[in-house]
Amino acid sequence: MSGKIIASPPKNYVSGKYAVGTKCFSVVDTDRNEILGDGRGKRKIAVRMYYPADKSSVEGKKRAVIFSEAKKAAILKAFRLRSLSDDMCYADYYEDVPFAENQKFPLIMFSMGYNSYVESNTYLLCALASHGYIVASVGHAYEAVENDYDDGSTDLYDKKINKMMYTSMIGAVFSQRKIQKKNLNHQEALEQFEAFQKKYTPYIKDRVIEWKEDIEKAFETVKQKYSNSIDFSHGTGVSGHSLGGCLAYYLCRYSDKFSCGINMDGGLFGEYPEKTMEKPFCQISCKENVNLETRPFVNTNADTYQVVFEDMKHMGFTDAKFYITIKVLSGKIDSEEMFEHLVYCHLTFFDRYLKGRDVKFSGMPSDKIKYKKVF
Repeated sequence: MSGKIIASPPKNYVSGKYAVGTKCFSVVDTDRNEILGDGRGKRKIAVRMYYPADKSSVEGKKRAVIFSEAKKAAILKAFRLRSLSDDMCYADYYEDVPFAENQKFPLIMFSMGYNSYVESNTYLLCALASHGYIVASVGHAYEAVENDYDDGSTDLYDKKINKMMYTSMIGAVFSQRKIQKKNLNHQEALEQFEAFQKKYTPYIKDRVIEWKEDIEKAFETVKQKYSNSIDFSHGTGVSGHSLGGCLAYYLCRYSDKFSCGINMDGGLFGEYPEKTMEKPFCQISCKENVNLETRPFVNTNADTYQVVFEDMKHMGFTDAKFYITIKVLSGKIDSEEMFEHLVYCHLTFFDRYLKGRDVKFSGMPSDKIKYKKVF
């Protein structure tokens, strides 16, 4: 990939009745020492909020930038791009405008994928906010492309992780492909994925616990800062992409802070002591990764949904779908169509389990999707 990418965001992604506000802040976890980067100081966590605002409160205001200059430079370098079009650098959200008055909204915590960035799903999270959700997206120190903090400091992805991530990269790639191509039931696929992660990815497996603590610490800060605007009557949701999606499942299994979740194409890494899943969960996958993501369908007593996108690739579940046009990386599904699907799945699921509405997955937006509900 090289050159200037002429791209544009999805049309009408702020499709609800609210305008969207945004706030950024960072959290320092004084109970944990940082082990990545230079290994100094306490663990820091970057957070960007997306929230409903009255449309009258944003009139005449300038749209907010998506990326700081440092983050933009890091993204261009990571994806080997010369520049991004201006349309991809601003979003239809506004810095530090008031929350919509006299209302409370359900909270969703969101986690990025590995070596991604806090704003990786800006358009999806704006859409959710416009439909009456507060969403807090969390950045993981030294495991994102770049993070910005309140004290003016930044950090970049720690490249030494690349050497620690796999015991053998070649072995991991071939082993994963074998699992992906086999015709397996949920239990068989889970057993083979367990053997895979134990042999090839113990580092990633162990990072799940650290990311869980990041999300929980960010959640407690959001709760403290904005409790007057949050409706906790149906609990708190969690969503994410890739390892962030894995975290959504892990948090629903092992944290009493979260009541339901969505995983967008994340392999289910981590240790899972025997325990039955009791919370509603939605697993979204591209077809080639289905066998890496079967854990939600094993040992569960909760409503569990599976949505499988054909002709789709892993990176296409993020905003990269709008600026990476190489189909082998982002999939063949049209970017607008893909975005519509993700918004539909999130709103349908969270409207049911966080707002208590009697809604169901009925007519999916496209016949490229397979959908089923399992128990």
